[in-house]
Amino acid sequence: MASNQQEYVEQLQLLQERYPQVSTQNLLHFLQQHHGDVDKVCEYLIQEERRLKKLDSLESRFGTALIELQKEYPASESIKRTRLLRILERFGGDVEHVRKFLQKHETKHNERKIDSSTVQYQQQEEIKTKYPTQLAELRTAGINIHSPCVLLQLEKFHGDVNKVLEMTKYREEKKTHSIELDTKYSSQIEQLETDGIKIKNKRLLLELLEKSNGQVHIVKQLLAERNKQKSSISINEENHTKLSSSKKQHEMDVDDIDNLKQLRAAGIHGNPMKILALFHECNQSIEMTKARIEKDREQRERQCEKRTQQHIVLAEIHNSYLTINNRDDWPNNIQQVYLDGNNMMFVIDSIRRLCLNRASKKAERSIAELAAAWNEQMHIPNVELVFDLTHQLEQIQSIKVSSAHPMYKTTDDMLIDIVQRSENQEKNRHTIIVTSDRGLAIQLKREGCQLVKPYQWFSHCAMVLTPDLIKHEETTEMAAAATTATTKNKIQCDLNQLVRRVVKIDT
Repeated sequence: MASNQQEYVEQLQLLQERYPQVSTQNLLHFLQQHHGDVDKVCEYLIQEERRLKKLDSLESRFGTALIELQKEYPASESIKRTRLLRILERFGGDVEHVRKFLQKHETKHNERKIDSSTVQYQQQEEIKTKYPTQLAELRTAGINIHSPCVLLQLEKFHGDVNKVLEMTKYREEKKTHSIELDTKYSSQIEQLETDGIKIKNKRLLLELLEKSNGQVHIVKQLLAERNKQKSSISINEENHTKLSSSKKQHEMDVDDIDNLKQLRAAGIHGNPMKILALFHECNQSIEMTKARIEKDREQRERQCEKRTQQHIVLAEIHNSYLTINNRDDWPNNIQQVYLDGNNMMFVIDSIRRLCLNRASKKAERSIAELAAAWNEQMHIPNVELVFDLTHQLEQIQSIKVSSAHPMYKTTDDMLIDIVQRSENQEKNRHTIIVTSDRGLAIQLKREGCQLVKPYQWFSHCAMVLTPDLIKHEETTEMAAAATTATTKNKIQCDLNQLVRRVVKIDT
């Protein structure tokens, strides 16, 4: 503690002058958490002061009513008083709503015959014992490791500290945004309260105010529509509940009800009909049912993880390609270009029709001639057009034509082998590969190569050889979660006309 005090002596003096009511030990702890950043500590203390003032005001408003409710429901002693005060505030001091909540809690408490707070404390201690290293990392990052939310997230993500930090950052940003909106629209909120509009969900109100740009009459209209929709949904749900409950009573016999009780006692929860169907599939064995449910859960988690990885891969692929909107966008110092011929056969309609009409040799030669005309202007030392299997191996001007077969099975295998050779490690930085194959693109990017999509390469051919065919269109896109608009430059090019002019084939 003495070494920490010496390290933060100036910051500590400054904070003691501003906040004499806070103990030195606490100030040192806050400085450690925020790595000596006085502004962040002040921001935290200001928020804490606001929180305490808010709790004091809630205590003065609802304290007496809460004491009466706690006498009526003894099990509510296990719930934090601050939480109960916030529930009362949410329901505008309506005791009946809180009474219903406490009644449910009392029933659960009596069924378990165990104090839920004790169980939660035991779970938290188990998590602390399970992940000591990860908790030390989180403490170093300034995270409150005694927070139940942080501990539960650490358990949920199987000790992945990065995911916990991401979630914490997201929550902080969301909280900061809510505070900013609350300050920005404070007058509108007061006006709505004066007009007699009760809003239980403050976050929803702030979202509506942001959406309507602070226009109170639009917020009122949106709330009225929402309430109308909510009432119609509740009526439909009530009717559906009546029908479904009567249906279940007819379908479930006495044995099923007994089996369901046993399953509930074994910790198996969920839709009763689905659980019973699974129970009968497992020869009415509780152990087999639990194993089956666990197996299904693991399968769902694997599928979810697989989808997440696919999204990551797609994002990586999207960011791997060069964007070429102008002739000068082509990178300098390029010494080698590989064209994935099979991948380029179906980009232009006229060349695609040649392939479909069994004139693939003519299609291959068309791409080679177009590449040769392009390289006459670009002067790239080595340009190689590679096909999976071709017998047209003669060089066309500066373009070398290669066949992956018989040495390799596909063009992908050939290109990967070339870029992974030790003598090409430095050359890869000056190499462009034209392909749209996703799996191939990721491997090539990791080896240091630059990537261009076939359509972009054909467009660049038009920019170099027939610039009059290029048209630039500016498109405006609205972001889904924001009101800002982004302008993108989109290229329009008649590639069939390019082929007609350069390669002299009918389109």
